[in-house]
Amino acid sequence: MIKHRFLGSPGLLILQFVLLTLISLWIVPQYQSWHGFDLQHYHRISLYLQAGQVPYRDFLLEYPPLALIPILIPQLFSPQVPLDRVDYAIGFMMENLIVTSLLGVGLALIPHPRRQQTLIGYLVLTVLLAPLLPWRYDLFPSLLTLGGLLGIIFNFPLLAGIALGLGIATKLYPVVLLPLWLLYFAASRDWGGVVKLAVGAIATTIASFAPFWYLAGDSFTSFLTYHKDRGLQIESTWAGLISLGHVLGLTEASSEMSYGAQHIISPLADPLLTLQPFLFLGLMGVIYGLGGFVFWQEFRQNHHIKPQTLVVFSLATLLGFILANKVFSPQYLIWLLPFVPLLRSPTVALVSVSFALTTTVSFITRQLRLMYPPSVVMLNLRNLILFMVLLFILLTFYKKLTSSRISKL
Repeated sequence: MIKHRFLGSPGLLILQFVLLTLISLWIVPQYQSWHGFDLQHYHRISLYLQAGQVPYRDFLLEYPPLALIPILIPQLFSPQVPLDRVDYAIGFMMENLIVTSLLGVGLALIPHPRRQQTLIGYLVLTVLLAPLLPWRYDLFPSLLTLGGLLGIIFNFPLLAGIALGLGIATKLYPVVLLPLWLLYFAASRDWGGVVKLAVGAIATTIASFAPFWYLAGDSFTSFLTYHKDRGLQIESTWAGLISLGHVLGLTEASSEMSYGAQHIISPLADPLLTLQPFLFLGLMGVIYGLGGFVFWQEFRQNHHIKPQTLVVFSLATLLGFILANKVFSPQYLIWLLPFVPLLRSPTVALVSVSFALTTTVSFITRQLRLMYPPSVVMLNLRNLILFMVLLFILLTFYKKLTSSRISKL
């Protein structure tokens, strides 16, 4: 009885928090060498803000404006005297430990026949990503994305749109979920939901952007051009394939530091950069198209769409965005946390392997930069696993669509 209670939702959430805290405290002495670049950048931004400087106009900011919220929060605990780099790093870690717990609570709120299994999966995923998890601000938009999912599940489309809009204004990537979620309401013939979701997301994004655009003028769009001008980041799917080709002697490749990350240099880089937008749009079109048809079929047969179907296609949308993008930073996997734990155990286990590989590869960046074969193989294996998860989702639902059978993934 005691064991059962401990392994219930509160016990699992407490265990997750304790394990993540212990790992984070273990990393603190090494944070400078492992995460110093990002945390120093966040720290500088927080100091600029405290000094009254205007983002985009007075200093370069490669993030959307609401990214300033998680970046500034640690400094709010010391309003009179700005935190130094070490105290800021500890404050940032504590902020993210709290956000991670809130994500777990949000997952526990979702009606699910396997809630305990969901939280166990969440615990495993966060522990595997723990060396990275508390040191990036991506947990904040992930929490907002989960808020949007909860809004849809509990039939509050306006709140879902607002949460999604806040997420877009924090990290941009949640914008790819908007078309899918609109298809969800359209397939349900809930036109009020379509309007509320769209208005909530678009109005919130515009309202978040407008003050900064007003203050910074044309400089405001610099965070968009910053990413548009980037090359193939070394951990992206495309750069991974080029690196593998180099290891196999099929092409030449090297890397260089630019835009705060390692990017691949190769005769194949420019042609792939040219093709990448078309491949990206093609893959996203397939995901949206299949998702829309599946939503429509489920509603036609059952007069409702299962939340699990929305979760699975939301995950597929994010996987498509990450895998087809020209940048795949390790922290991008944090975006998957609101969705992966809700899947069945074999899928969670497979994604967990990709999390472990991501953590490993991110700490051997130098070997990857030098095209060390084991590092290149691990990177491509990570990307292949995620691609196989995406392909499995698409093929599973395609078969269900063509056979007119709806069953659990």
